[in-house]
Amino acid sequence: MPELPEVETIVRELRKKIVGLKITDFWTDREKPLKQAGGSRAFLKEIRNKKVLSINRRAKYIVIDIEGDKTIFIHQKISGHLMYGRWKMKSEILNPKLETNSRFPPSPRLRRAGKMHNSKRRWISAISGPLKKDRENQYIRYLWTFGNGGQMAMSDLRRFSKVMLVKDADLPNLKEIKELGPEPLEIDAKKFLSLFISKRGRLKPVLMDPKFIAGIGNIYSDEILWDSGCHPLSRVENLKPRDIEKIRKSTVKILRKAINYKGDSMDDYRLPSGEKGGYQEVQCAYQQTGKKCGKNDGGTIKRIRVGGRSAHFCPKHQKLK
Repeated sequence: MPELPEVETIVRELRKKIVGLKITDFWTDREKPLKQAGGSRAFLKEIRNKKVLSINRRAKYIVIDIEGDKTIFIHQKISGHLMYGRWKMKSEILNPKLETNSRFPPSPRLRRAGKMHNSKRRWISAISGPLKKDRENQYIRYLWTFGNGGQMAMSDLRRFSKVMLVKDADLPNLKEIKELGPEPLEIDAKKFLSLFISKRGRLKPVLMDPKFIAGIGNIYSDEILWDSGCHPLSRVENLKPRDIEKIRKSTVKILRKAINYKGDSMDDYRLPSGEKGGYQEVQCAYQQTGKKCGKNDGGTIKRIRVGGRSAHFCPKHQKLK
């Protein structure tokens, strides 16, 4: 799932592209993930000819403010990522051999409509490069068109992403927003320490809890704990204030570094340009099982299970408490 650095990168890149543009059209391949009464037609009616005023991030969510009293709320979830470019709907022959050997080929009218036997209609990037060539960018589920002809599309292999239209006044009380913890790049040392005072449990799951602190997932919890020297199985209640301060400093350091590298593309995530981020080239713990620790302490990165999730760490310098 895209975490804080990936979502922040997407927001920063899209901000350059779509703010100030008017939305002229909208398409979705399925109605259900679009959390809108009346479906895509009602959604389009609400957003058509509305200018994009701003695009921001809260935790792992994307918030697009448009003219009027509505906001587009997007959760990319496990494999979704937003892109910006231009796409054309085209029909593809699924089995060229079958099509060639057919005794009764489909009529030109059916071909144009994309209803021919043995074919499938899908969005194809009109721009060459990764938007067109990288398979991770080709699972288009939502597509917005703007007045300048540009388009914003959601590629999502697993189809878990969702889009909602929310009244501006209701946004702070939205369940997904209301229950979130503080932003890790905005919290000071005193407030960060206070989060741990009455908290109990294993350290890695606590860091990944969005109600505790927002935006940290599997990748960056591993990286933060590796950098701070804290074991993922450590009990939060056993940490000293100096340990918590190390975690805070590592959190800021790692998240800012990942944003500078434009996120981690070891899995599904891509930039709005369709390109990969670069953090996977410098990560030190996540999915580095069997490799020598980057701190040159003689340790080797190991993998364990913590709370149903994997955790990667160096048993040499990450001390269990």
